[in-house]
Amino acid sequence: MYPREKWGAGQSAGKLKAIALLMTITFSLEATAQVLSTISLTTSNTTLNTMYASDVFLGESVYRSNTTQDALSYLSGVTSSSTMGGAATEAYRYATVAFPALTSGTYTFGQSSAPVDTVIYVYSGAFDPSNLSQNFLTGNDDYESGIAPLATIPSGVAIGTCSSTRQCPIVKTTLSSGQTYTIVVSHWGSYAYDDFSLPLGIFVYGPGSVTFVQSGAQVLDSVTAMMNSPATGAARSIDSSPSLVALFAGAGLSGDRAISNATTQTLPLLTGGSMVAASSALSGINRVIQARFEANRGMSSGNAFIGDRNVWAKPFGSWAEQSDRNGVAGFKADTAGLAIGADGAVNDNLRVGAAFAYAKANVDGSSSIAPHDANVDVYQLIAYGSYALDERTEVNFQADVGQNQNKGKRTIAFTNTTASSSYDSQTAHVGVGLARSYPLNAKTTVTPSVRADYTWIKDDSYLEKGAGLLNLDVDSRSTEELILSLDGKISHQVDTQTSMSANLGVGYDTLSKRTSVTASFAGAPGAAFTTEGISPSPWLARGGAGLTHVTAGGTEITVRYDAEYRTDFLNQTASLKANWTF
Repeated sequence: MYPREKWGAGQSAGKLKAIALLMTITFSLEATAQVLSTISLTTSNTTLNTMYASDVFLGESVYRSNTTQDALSYLSGVTSSSTMGGAATEAYRYATVAFPALTSGTYTFGQSSAPVDTVIYVYSGAFDPSNLSQNFLTGNDDYESGIAPLATIPSGVAIGTCSSTRQCPIVKTTLSSGQTYTIVVSHWGSYAYDDFSLPLGIFVYGPGSVTFVQSGAQVLDSVTAMMNSPATGAARSIDSSPSLVALFAGAGLSGDRAISNATTQTLPLLTGGSMVAASSALSGINRVIQARFEANRGMSSGNAFIGDRNVWAKPFGSWAEQSDRNGVAGFKADTAGLAIGADGAVNDNLRVGAAFAYAKANVDGSSSIAPHDANVDVYQLIAYGSYALDERTEVNFQADVGQNQNKGKRTIAFTNTTASSSYDSQTAHVGVGLARSYPLNAKTTVTPSVRADYTWIKDDSYLEKGAGLLNLDVDSRSTEELILSLDGKISHQVDTQTSMSANLGVGYDTLSKRTSVTASFAGAPGAAFTTEGISPSPWLARGGAGLTHVTAGGTEITVRYDAEYRTDFLNQTASLKANWTF
């Protein structure tokens, strides 16, 4: 064989053009079978790119032919065109194709046809034309039976012509399951530049089937065509990964709608809406606490403090429903919980108390395309109190901290897998209100109030399991809300043992913004993407009604119904409270 100089490192990455087509070859595979996968690179699925020896060779390391074994070996320290025998003036064309290895083992790569004498290279991961030695595994110039790296032509492979039969290159190397590889084909010197053209025939022969792919904008194109804006970030990440492109290509998806729906199935848990569900559970707990200090000085008939010291328990349940909004599927959340607490008078003006609340929320996404569900365990420690400014006016306050334990599942139908997650959240809340009562008569009182509530929720980062390449590595995130509200309450004493109350109010969240979550696929760890979720309305309306009865034994029993409404969102809460005075 002849010494043949090939290209090495140093080419500008800008010369590598984008390729935008998926190519899929499907094969059956038995446990011990050797599988032949082939592809014909044509103008419909690849492009010919150019690199110039003047950029590549001088001052760089290159691969060149080894005359002993006809295999390319690494030659470092090329310093001048004379070292390369005049090669510095030459230009080279090349074409690429990528694939993920689904089965570990030894594979044979080769060329079955080309218009000229060619060379083949195999790279682990991506091919960078500006750094040709990066990720390089193996390469070869020609094929000759009995000369390394092959002794025989693989069964089922028909060697065509690459200028001549023996000039169709063949190499052998070991691949690892889950790793993406790239095949690069070029030619032997500038004399073949004008003749190096498509089609190019390539085969891979080994223990597992191979799906060849050309990275491009196929998934993003489908998502854009279906106006599926929440999935655009994920689509870009998928298109950047040959492994994920191959996963989509091999899933038998037909048409833009099917590809777009499959992309929706890859999005993070509840499309980032899990925080909205957690916030609704916290608001139910806060309403329980507010009912305690609203009662000071008799301002909340039906929720009144009786005596100086009280112990109370309040089981509650809530039902929240978020309709589809901003192109994002909504959810339903059912919550059940229990709050227990104690409070008492410090002096004539100040009352303080403490409480613990636990709630469990079951959240089901409303999308039939991408079913999601989550379970949230909520734990809250709460301090609260009120201070009487005069006999009709009070300031009330509340502070609480807590932790949520979240478990989620995403059903990915097109791969028949389920992504499972488990992570914690930290929560904090402070609130302050000012209320003044106005008696209408001996039995009826009206109490207007103003209030400010700040809530903070932070989700920890987490890594999903169960969905292979589509597992998500989700970044930590946080959300805040600051609700300024105006409420009015009317209470009426029916008799000495029974009272009724009703309230109505409006609020505005000054920090309201669209939810979002940043994540990356296991199959594309370096391509993080952000998914935009629901943008809740900043305006809210809320109201409620309660009935309280004091038993002959002195136990106060209260039943209540409360509701909070935002555009496309409704949260309803029912509760039963028992209060004992001592």
